[in-house]
Order: sequence, then structure tokens, then C-alpha cells
Amino acid sequence: MKKILTLLVLLLSLHTPLLAQNDQSEKSAPLDDAEVVRRVLSLDIEGEVYSDVTVFIKSIRPDHFFTDKYKVKVQVTDSDGRKIWNKTFKNANLYVFSSGQVQVGRPNFDQLVIYESKFSGKYDRGIIREKEGVY
Repeated sequence: MKKILTLLVLLLSLHTPLLAQNDQSEKSAPLDDAEVVRRVLSLDIEGEVYSDVTVFIKSIRPDHFFTDKYKVKVQVTDSDGRKIWNKTFKNANLYVFSSGQVQVGRPNFDQLVIYESKFSGKYDRGIIREKEGVY
């Protein structure tokens, strides 16, 4: 009986890591010439928190005439349509994951992250850190 119980526990413990997936392990290619619009309930911009905002994100492919760097334009407006924040990130890419998470930055340095709630399907929170990055 002990052998069967030990075998059962061993099988269950080996199967558990296969079911647990981490969002950081998900791979995605950067989007070129794409526009993403997200309505976020709470957005933290450099330490100042804004509620009920709309984030417009547009990735721009380099033209190889004037510049060779990718750019991402980010514009944040409040519920009344007033511009709160506007910035162009140079040498950055736009990533959209199947989980709904949106990231702007370089492969190991995120400057903007918008998280989707797993329960409601809405975008609950976002963080923008231009210089130090989002961790």
C-alpha cells in the first residue's frame, strides 16, 4: 500500500510543474506598424497614478533613410479626452502577448506594461517607467 501511495504522490508532483505556466516565459515577436488602444482603470506614470485613462500605442518601423531605430509612440488621455502624457520611445518595440499583456521596451527592459485582469477580462492597471524600467 505504501508503494502505491508513494507512486501516486510522485506522479502528481511531476505533473504539477507542467500545468503551472509563468507569463514571463511566454514568447512574442515585436509588432511593426501596429496600433493598440487600451482602456486602463489605473495607470502609474512615473509615480503619479491616474484612473480611467485610455492608452494609444503605435509602433513605427524605421525608414532606413533618416533613422535605423524602431520607435513606439504612446499617448495617454483621460476620460474627457484631454492629453495627460505623450512620449515617443526610441529604440523600443511593442509586444502584445496572448494573455492580453502589452509591453513596450527592449527585450530585457520594459518601459510600459499594461496588465489584463484574469478574472474580469479588463485592463486593470498599467505602469510607465521611462528611465528605470518596470520590474
